[in-house]
Amino acid sequence: MSINLNDDFDGGEVSFPEYSSRGYKAPRGGAVIFSCSALHAVSRVTRGKRYAFLPFLYDDAAAAIREANAAKVPIAADYRA
Repeated sequence: MSINLNDDFDGGEVSFPEYSSRGYKAPRGGAVIFSCSALHAVSRVTRGKRYAFLPFLYDDAAAAIREANAAKVPIAADYRA
C-alpha cells in the first residue's frame, strides 16, 4: 500500500509497467493498494517532495514465512513479526 501524506508535488505516480503505462496518484490521505508481487514503479518527483507511508499488509501465514526467511539473513536475525 502507498498512502500519500501530501499532495504539493508533481510526479511521483505509482505505475504497473506489466499492465499499462498509466500512473496513479492518490490524493493526500488516499492510498494505492496492490500486491507487492506486482511489478511496480514510482515516477520521478519533478516538483516538491513526496511523502508516503508504505505499510506492508499480510496474514499470520505470511508472517510465519517472513520470520522464517528473516532467520536466513544475518542482519535480520533479530526480526520478529
